[in-house]
Amino acid sequence: MTTTPAIELSDLYCTSGKFALGPINTTVPRGCVLALIGPNGAGKTTLLDLIMGLGRPNRGHIQILGLSQPVDEVAIKARVAYVTPDLNFNVWGTVGRAIDFIRGFYPDWDAARCDRLLKAFELKRTDKINTLSFGGRIKLSLIMALSRDADILLLDEPTVGLDVNARRVLFHEILEIVKNESRTVVISSHQLDDLERLADRCAILVGGQLIAMAPMDGLLDRYRQIDCLIEGRTPTIEGVRVLARQDNRVRLLIDRSLCPDDALTGGNLQVVADIPMTLEDLFVALASDMPKVAA
Repeated sequence: MTTTPAIELSDLYCTSGKFALGPINTTVPRGCVLALIGPNGAGKTTLLDLIMGLGRPNRGHIQILGLSQPVDEVAIKARVAYVTPDLNFNVWGTVGRAIDFIRGFYPDWDAARCDRLLKAFELKRTDKINTLSFGGRIKLSLIMALSRDADILLLDEPTVGLDVNARRVLFHEILEIVKNESRTVVISSHQLDDLERLADRCAILVGGQLIAMAPMDGLLDRYRQIDCLIEGRTPTIEGVRVLARQDNRVRLLIDRSLCPDDALTGGNLQVVADIPMTLEDLFVALASDMPKVAA
């Protein structure tokens, strides 16, 4: 198995009006499912567009499977599939015509898989695209991407408009994809419970800044939420952030890489509850500020 990263971003910086993305320096290894999460306007779609070659950064380098954007853009697009709500297939009229046109560009197209996905997503080749619901258009976009053996699958909000069954089909296909350890999936979504179960790595983007990037289990294990009884002022301790306080009760976020477990013993704090950290808890806590915690 090659050690060349799936995605490598170096000093990536891009502006659009008053919004600035980056600078971002990070690497996405092959064979993983990366959850890219952040509030609306954080820069998730901008980042995925740049990776796909849809737009140019002000500076920095983007390498995909050892190839460079934009020099190797054609070769990159032959190996990367992209799903976004902005894709529009109306010009082809019907689902079947759109599929027949797109499949001709990709030697990695799997016709049998395409037929299976059409059935699983409950679409027909004769369906008129302009009569499809928003969820139906997302399904068509997913079929176009999942019918290929692309090395990288970029999914921007792929669950928007999908019913429970369609989401189940999507997640099953993603798990099948990464059984091949050279294939990589990057998925941006607000469905944090789903991502916590599905992804093995997580990147948190806030205000154009990558504030966290690490394996999912390590990231969730690194942080703790605790409820404490407190007398007087909250002490200033490295790696400890106040999430909420009411009277003599305070909830703290603990970064265990900076604050050892016994750092809160004694003093004016009495720990009364240690609360398991979910991805949603961590996202809300970290997004309330923008500390650099990329790992």
